[in-house]
Amino acid sequence: MPTFSKNLLAAAIMSSLLACSNTGTNDATQLDIQPPRAEEVTALLHLKNGGENVDVSVYPEDNILALNAEMRYFVEENVPAALSPRARLSYLLDSMIRPSQLGLEYDPGITLNATETFQQRTGNCLSLTSLFIALAREAKLNAYYNEVTIPPSWDMVSDNSMVFYKHINAIVDFGNGDKEVVDLSVDNYEYHYPQHQVNEQQAAAQHYNNRGAEFLNSGENDKAHLYFRRALFLDPKAGHIWGNLGTLLRRQGRTHDAEIAYRHALTLNANDQVAISNLGRLYSEQGQHAEARKLEIIAENFRKQNPFLLYSYAKAEYEKGAYEEALDLIQQAIKLRKDEYRFYRFASLIYFRQGNLIRAQQFSDKASRLKLSSE
Repeated sequence: MPTFSKNLLAAAIMSSLLACSNTGTNDATQLDIQPPRAEEVTALLHLKNGGENVDVSVYPEDNILALNAEMRYFVEENVPAALSPRARLSYLLDSMIRPSQLGLEYDPGITLNATETFQQRTGNCLSLTSLFIALAREAKLNAYYNEVTIPPSWDMVSDNSMVFYKHINAIVDFGNGDKEVVDLSVDNYEYHYPQHQVNEQQAAAQHYNNRGAEFLNSGENDKAHLYFRRALFLDPKAGHIWGNLGTLLRRQGRTHDAEIAYRHALTLNANDQVAISNLGRLYSEQGQHAEARKLEIIAENFRKQNPFLLYSYAKAEYEKGAYEEALDLIQQAIKLRKDEYRFYRFASLIYFRQGNLIRAQQFSDKASRLKLSSE
C-alpha cells in the first residue's frame, strides 16, 4: 500500500503536516541506502521527465495568508481596537467559533488558504490556523505558526493509500515571555507535546504538500506534480515531501525517479518509516527481493513497537465490526504505552460493544484518571 504525507490540522499519505515521531534511530548507512547524487536530486526538482527545465511561472500561488476586504471588515466589526491584546484575542476567537458569526468547522480532508477558509467556513488544521493568523495580525496581534509533534496517527483514505497526520497550530506572543497557544482542533493537541515555531515559508510548503496529496488521491497527477514541486521549491529539506513526490513518480511509472526521491527522503530523515515502507515495496516490485526484505523487516519492527499505529489498526478493525481483533490490537498498544488515556477509552468502547459493561466501566474510569492527570 503506497503511502504519503499530509499535515494534521485542528487537525494529514503513509509519508505526513509536520514532523513525524518515529521510534528507532536508523541512519542511511544502517539502512544500507545509497544517497542519490546531488545532480539526480536537482534533476528531479528542476527538470521535467524529458530533460527540459521546469517553468516556475506555472507553479501554483495560493498565498496562504491572503486577506480580502470582507475579512478586514470582519475584524473591524468584531475585535474592538481599543481593547488589550488578550481581550482582542478573546473577542477574535469567540467570533470565529460562534455559530451565529463565522462558525468555523474542522474538516481534516480540506486544505485551503486563509481567504478560502473564511469563505467556506471549514478546513483542516493548517487551513484554520492560516485563517486565524491572518485575522489575528489584522487585529494587531503577534501570531505565528507552531508545529506540534503529536503521536503518530494514520488513516485509510482509499483502498491503496494511507495518510499520516501531523499537526500545526498558532501561538500569540504578548511579549515578555507571555504566550498563548491557539488550537482550533483541540482533540489533537496536548500542551506537553514537543513543539516549535514554523516560519511562513515552511507552512506554505506544507500547504502545497497537502494540496498535492489531495490531487494525487483524486488522480490529478499533473496538478499533484506542480504542487509537490512548489512545496519542495519552498522547503527542499522536507523529507516527507520528497517521499510524497516519490509516490507520485511511482504511480506515473517513473520507478527510477521514484527510487531517487525515496532514497533522498531517507537521506534527509533516516527514520521516515513511510519512505522505508514505500522504497521496500518498490524494490519488491522490481524483483530486488533481498533489498526489499531488509526494509520490510525495519518497517515491521517499527509497526510492532509503535502503539499509536496499533491503535490505528484497532480502529480499522472496529469499523469493520471485528471487535475481538480490535481488542487484541488495543491491548497490545496498552502494553507498550500504559499512560495513554485514549487507548483505555477505546478499549472501553470495544467492551461496551461486546456487552461487557463491567470491563467497559473499568477502562472508562482508567481513561478518565489518566486524562485528568495529564492536564
